[in-house]
Amino acid sequence: MATASITKMGGVVVVTQVIPQDEAGQIPMQTPGVPPTDTKAPPTASQAPPPQSSSTTKMDDTTATFLKGEPEILGAIQILIGLLCILFSLTAIFSPVLIYHAPLCIGVIFIISGSVALKAKRNTSVASVWWTLILNLLSVIFSLGGVAYLSWCFAAVLPTVIVCGEEMNPQPYDPYGRQFNCNERLWLLDVVVHGLWGFYLVLLVFQACVSITLVVFSGKAIRHSVHYGPVQVLVSDYDSDVGLLDPEPSTPTLDSP
Repeated sequence: MATASITKMGGVVVVTQVIPQDEAGQIPMQTPGVPPTDTKAPPTASQAPPPQSSSTTKMDDTTATFLKGEPEILGAIQILIGLLCILFSLTAIFSPVLIYHAPLCIGVIFIISGSVALKAKRNTSVASVWWTLILNLLSVIFSLGGVAYLSWCFAAVLPTVIVCGEEMNPQPYDPYGRQFNCNERLWLLDVVVHGLWGFYLVLLVFQACVSITLVVFSGKAIRHSVHYGPVQVLVSDYDSDVGLLDPEPSTPTLDSP
């Protein structure tokens, strides 16, 4: 690396430059006023990359941990299941037989938790991840409650009993001499209603699995942001580390006579 020294002698400025030899034993010559070809101009302020703070890096790690759970896909599944549950619960207004469908309006919480998961995917922050965790915990509780309720309906409720009553109601003989009753004529009602209950039972189990997945990845992201958060040191009244190591001593004031 070349070095230079400047000396003033009798009004004349003498510049002395020391140039080391390269590996071939030659001295690289440089024309005065022409910059070397291998040097590059320093980047301007617009070209220089912005400094990356440690907080940005840590937030990117938290976001990556949360996005591993695919919140967009799982949130869309939750919204779809919630809509199906709400539509099924609305059938309770048409017949007393279908009054047992009314509790499935719990699908509202599935829509809310799915919407929050979609929003957290687009604008990931610690607050949005916390809301995703809380609402999906509620979704797990409600979905498991729905599974228990439909299981009880399978064991304790028969639609034909609601329509026809507990007693068998004999009907007149038909032209072929066969006797029918209300329960035998409405056996298809039990098949249809139980089939729908089985379908929504599977949906609620799937909803519970989706919510548990989002809870797990939300918890991991929150734990990552808490345990590996950046440590910031704020220093005031100093522009560089030199000022910290060697502060400028205060200049004593001289009292005027």
